[in-house]
Amino acid sequence: MDLTDWIEVFRSGTDYEAELVKSRLSDAGIPVVILNHRDHAFNLTHGYMAKVRVMVPRSYTAQARDLLELQPPSEDELARQALDSPPTDA
Repeated sequence: MDLTDWIEVFRSGTDYEAELVKSRLSDAGIPVVILNHRDHAFNLTHGYMAKVRVMVPRSYTAQARDLLELQPPSEDELARQALDSPPTDA
């Protein structure tokens, strides 16, 4: 997939938070992919190699950002998503 016309609309240090945002955007009919730069071998938590990016096509950027501004992930949603996520190798 060529991501040159895709724009980052959300960045996280965790897979589960990015998955939650991806689901929210997808449910709204917005095409979305996750670009994961996390280095799971070393389980980095900050820096470029720790970032998980949620990307949408350029034409959906405003719609996606508006949706995330109006409906950001709640603490309860994040906690549930974290508990439901499979453990990562440390």
